[in-house]
Amino acid sequence: MAFLRREKKGTNTYLRVVESYRDEDGKSRHRTLYNLGKAENYTAEALKKIGQSLYELGGGSLEQLEQRMLHEQARYNYGFPLVVKELLKTYSLTRFFDGITRNKNLGFSLSQCVSLLISERLHDPLSKRSNYNNQTDYLGLEYIDLHQIYRTLDYLHDHQESIKQLIYNKGRNLFNQKLDIVFYDVTTFYFESDKEDGFREKGFGKDGKIGKTIITFGLLIDKDKQPVGYEVYRGKQYEGHTFTDALDRLRNKYQIDKVICVADTGMMNADNVQEVINAQYEYIFGERLKNIAESKQDEILDLAKYETISVQMNDQEEPISLKYFTTQYKGKRLIATYSLKRAAKDKAEREEKIEKAMELIKHPEKLEKKAKYHYLKKEGKDKYVLDKEKISRSEKFDGFFCIATNNADLSVEVILDAYKQLYRIEHSFRSFKTFLETRPMYHWTEKRILGHLSLCYISFAILNYLQLQLQKQGKPQSENQIRRNLMKMQMSLISQNETEYYMRSKTPDGARQIIKTLSIRELPNLILRSVINQHL
Repeated sequence: MAFLRREKKGTNTYLRVVESYRDEDGKSRHRTLYNLGKAENYTAEALKKIGQSLYELGGGSLEQLEQRMLHEQARYNYGFPLVVKELLKTYSLTRFFDGITRNKNLGFSLSQCVSLLISERLHDPLSKRSNYNNQTDYLGLEYIDLHQIYRTLDYLHDHQESIKQLIYNKGRNLFNQKLDIVFYDVTTFYFESDKEDGFREKGFGKDGKIGKTIITFGLLIDKDKQPVGYEVYRGKQYEGHTFTDALDRLRNKYQIDKVICVADTGMMNADNVQEVINAQYEYIFGERLKNIAESKQDEILDLAKYETISVQMNDQEEPISLKYFTTQYKGKRLIATYSLKRAAKDKAEREEKIEKAMELIKHPEKLEKKAKYHYLKKEGKDKYVLDKEKISRSEKFDGFFCIATNNADLSVEVILDAYKQLYRIEHSFRSFKTFLETRPMYHWTEKRILGHLSLCYISFAILNYLQLQLQKQGKPQSENQIRRNLMKMQMSLISQNETEYYMRSKTPDGARQIIKTLSIRELPNLILRSVINQHL
């Protein structure tokens, strides 16, 4: 039998047509029938034509050869649906949504629709109509009509309180931890509309958007960024007044006995402090140093009273030295800190405002609402000058920061550590706004808006859970790394003759770590189309 042999000699590869035979003693031998020379002398196209000619000489036809080849019919992503459905099961949300589907006799699977919407939100957040159009890009999801997607938002709204409760309870069980510290803050979400309806209102948007209607969103998380709950308020709602509702939720709906509430200075007012005390909770709030009585200010601003402490700040490798001073004020414990780095930052921000003020003095018509902000004061009808007294007073506070607490037992290190972890809720808002792209919102009814926010909340909860689990395995991944890894989990629909298969792409290490962390069995390399649903 003749065959093609490739032989490597030095840096060159030689091609020979060789025949097998047996000699007189019956031993197997090879003899060269034809030398083709160096492989480098042939183009890929020339070798292909030689192969086709040899195939035809053997009695085959090119048409038959073409039919026997594999053909790719389509390509799908299976990573997002596979992981999202597993995460929904982890939080018992699949069973919850399947129960609603049965009880309401919906005619479609609510859990399948939620899986599609969350897969799209993690993959590439777009409008619900785009979600409908993109569903054919995924493998492992049932087909959903557009009107069923909108109905899903309605059911998410109707059951939002049960969803929050389920996520909270499951979060505690999954991590087997007690809720001891809760972080609270608010943000705003804007709409591509200027129409007000008593819920969507024009107000101060934290996105810097002007002329847009907004709503206010209050979020509670724990020290691991796991969500505790959220509330939605009308656009003009003062953020400090939302804190009472958050406490009511902790006290009444979750029956939490002992907790330390951590929030920034925006939440620090007498009503909120009293509400915390009435609930028999402890608090760690940012304190506005400039609002404290001057006699107490003089005491706090005296650096001779300060001690030095070493603290670990956020994700920095090395601890930093920080000066601190503790004192009592109106029944609460104040912890004041001072750092040269913060002093330099405060000075730079003030000088930037002063520089801007000098420019604005030339345009007094623009200053009515900005004068105080830019250290300006009005003299006469249309004349503004620098408020040197205010500038001088501001300089006194450079580098100082103050925290208030009603806890008398916690060490200064623990209190500072708890307060500095407020960055976690700021990161949570970034997840909502940037990664999950909660805004701008294109829904106009309050019911659909709240359904959309419920969907984003579920997405945030399961994404954070996945990140925490990966971190526990020593294989942390950012949100964008998770997105990229799941995007690479693809299946090709291929056909050979009349048989169709799904062929899995190579699973990258990051994606393999995700499915391993969630105890998902890796799919076979090749699966018959007729049995694919058994694997997804």
